Amino acid sequence: QEKLTPELVTPIVLYLCSQECEDSGLIFNAGAGFFGRAAVVAGPVTAVSPEGDAPTLEDMHKHWDELNSLAGAREYADANAALMAMLTGPQEEVAEVEEKGAGEVRGVAEVFARMGDHFQADAAAGVDVVFQFSISGEGGGEWQVKVKEGKCEIEAGVAEKATTTLKMSAGDFLKYVSGELNAMQAYTSGRLKVEGDLMKSQLIEKLFIL
Repeated sequence: QEKLTPELVTPIVLYLCSQECEDSGLIFNAGAGFFGRAAVVAGPVTAVSPEGDAPTLEDMHKHWDELNSLAGAREYADANAALMAMLTGPQEEVAEVEEKGAGEVRGVAEVFARMGDHFQADAAAGVDVVFQFSISGEGGGEWQVKVKEGKCEIEAGVAEKATTTLKMSAGDFLKYVSGELNAMQAYTSGRLKVEGDLMKSQLIEKLFIL
């Protein structure tokens, strides 16, 4: 009992909240004076039946070794990221995109300057959202995109209250808008960070054709 006291857990909590800690989004086990990192990992997904058919118990048994294996497992920032990776099915390795180059025919600021021209008003019926884009690195900045009553407003700066905040590097953002980087791949690999309403972020590709 003497080792199960708050004093043997709180030090890591205080450190994680301090300015000295440069890491974020990590999970730790703590107790009895012992500490260790934990992580959400998931193995590659497997289709166990023909597309569109509900799998049978026999299908599950046949593929059980594949489903139960963690070979090739990847770490995810949280359970939501692992779930989204599963729902999208097998994906190509995102690391390969790094070697292709961004094909930068336009800068980040120019993308936002032209975004309004690609707004799909027909897809915005009933939508009331504020997207905050936080783009880091050279050429980056802060942009807010407000969609309400079929209209769209885009301006530089930080929104007072964003529905969803998306964080990417300038290079990855340009790859995304040019079609070289899939949004779901970027998210599950940690190259796209989403804060706030995760599901609303999926509206972006419906509201804008970049």
